[in-house]
Amino acid sequence: MIGSATSRMIALIDRSGFVSGARGRVFENKVGGPLVVARRAGQNFTFAQLLFFFLHPGMIVPESTYWNKAFGRKRGEVLGEQEGLRTVRNFAKKIVWLIKKD
Repeated sequence: MIGSATSRMIALIDRSGFVSGARGRVFENKVGGPLVVARRAGQNFTFAQLLFFFLHPGMIVPESTYWNKAFGRKRGEVLGEQEGLRTVRNFAKKIVWLIKKD
């Protein structure tokens, strides 16, 4: 679908969801969350798609300073997107902090 997660990503989500369900919610209480890079449109829908994947099996999803997304059209262009990179760094710090809490 245009403006959403790729078909390969959706296939991975669907398959891992079925495996998790069949094996007793193996992702429950694991830490994770979505990270989206987009050219311009579709990032909010894609972020929501991926977020639902993390929430459905009972994963712990930390917040950041904004939604975990950045923009870039060409390979490497996202490295110049300071707000997005700052958000992703904050998200990564929260993930590490949560994992170390146990």
